[in-house]
Amino acid sequence: MRKTLGAVSLLSGVLTIVGCGDSLTTLNRLSAVGSIHEDAPVTTHLQIKIAAPPEKVWALLIGAPSWPTWAKQIDSVTVEGPLENGTRFSWKTGGTDIHSQVQLFQPERRLSWTGTALTAKAVHVWELQPQPGNQTLILMKESMDGPLMAKLYPSEKLTEAGNQWLLALKRAAEETP
Repeated sequence: MRKTLGAVSLLSGVLTIVGCGDSLTTLNRLSAVGSIHEDAPVTTHLQIKIAAPPEKVWALLIGAPSWPTWAKQIDSVTVEGPLENGTRFSWKTGGTDIHSQVQLFQPERRLSWTGTALTAKAVHVWELQPQPGNQTLILMKESMDGPLMAKLYPSEKLTEAGNQWLLALKRAAEETP
């Protein structure tokens, strides 16, 4: 009995330290309604105003193969066809391969996908809000789950990467005719 309790206690401790996270099915459901896993060990919520209309910003977001041309932190993207509900795509950033699937596609409004990389599972949500003067407010949020994610890739690092992506999107949208 003591051995069993000890084993259960040890397993519980390991799972607490490592962090199992939600299943990909659960994350897919969250992503499909434009939500992230708010209790994940790694999260970020960001926004930026872009001096370009939503349709221009949207074209850049859904043009995944061209991401590396304007977002230098993205090394490559492989996708067959345009991004839409259910589209699977693979991309590489910082030497890490990420395998994603679009879960929410509302043209010129919202785009959300889930992704996996090594032991990480993520939800990435983009929301475009039209603003006066032909501008767009972008709300971006992301969550990451998985073993040791808070140690390996803390929220501060995710926030920094998200800000880089938003600034690159802003530059591309405002500089492109």
